[in-house]
Amino acid sequence: MDGPAPAARRPALAPALAAAIPLAVPLALLAGLGLVEPAFLSLDNLGMMAGESSVLLLLAGGQTLVILLGGIDLSMAALAALASVLLALALPGMGAGAVPAVLALTAAIGLCQGLAHVRGQLPSLVVTLAGGAICAGVALTLGHATIPVTDGYGAVGWLEGASLGVPHSFAFALAALTALAACLRWLAFGRRVYAVGLNPRAALLSGVRVGRVKLAAFTLSGLFSGLAGMALVARTYSGSPSIADSLLLPSIAAVLIGGNAITGGVGGMGRTLAGVLTLTVLRIGIAAAGLDPAYEPIVYGVLIVLAAALTIDRSKIGVTK
Repeated sequence: MDGPAPAARRPALAPALAAAIPLAVPLALLAGLGLVEPAFLSLDNLGMMAGESSVLLLLAGGQTLVILLGGIDLSMAALAALASVLLALALPGMGAGAVPAVLALTAAIGLCQGLAHVRGQLPSLVVTLAGGAICAGVALTLGHATIPVTDGYGAVGWLEGASLGVPHSFAFALAALTALAACLRWLAFGRRVYAVGLNPRAALLSGVRVGRVKLAAFTLSGLFSGLAGMALVARTYSGSPSIADSLLLPSIAAVLIGGNAITGGVGGMGRTLAGVLTLTVLRIGIAAAGLDPAYEPIVYGVLIVLAAALTIDRSKIGVTK
């Protein structure tokens, strides 16, 4: 025979199959729900689901960068809520200028957390848990209740439109995630992220500036928190200290059930997209089945444990995160 032997094909096929499985899960769930209720697969309903997934997609995208490094960011939901409050307060006076100002601030907060993690040699879990508490406290101090947005809403309101049935918020979140995926795939930064996630000590000995890579990841995580806050303001016409309270656990669950390893170094934005779609379909499926929404966090918790058990690198269990 002129072609390669079957055994030679298996190693090439394995990565493709591993990449296809996470995406097959939400598609299978959609198909199952479509069999039960055909209207579930209507274009209007699919567009609604895409729009609903946009905020989670932005949060999970930023979270993926930190998890690929072997860390975790527990401040993202609180930072997104703070961004929503700041935008609600600033839009009437600053107009469109409020958006870059708030995004720059959330990126700076992410950088500060990265500095505490890198220079202070503190676990990312501790730093971001404290950072989230500070952000939540500041948001509550600035806005004791929901702050409606009327003047200046147009600066973010374009996210609530749609073109050819595709919500602008989903297209924007997908474009942002694609930009991160391109960075990981084709830039030196991406190679360094995976190297640090797999073995930070070996990466350091190879000349990788591990601290700088981590600082960049936390800065981007802060930026994506701000983008999520912007999308929340566009969706709700308001900012609130509690607007993102229910999004932290799903943002972590989406990253893990998509197949990204909690120990770092394995995964990518495509897997995160699959995880976000899976959670979105599950959440809407739970509602469509008439089940109590209180079951949602239970499902997320179980999925996180299962996903972590399947993807964890047990040789790193003793390493502090």
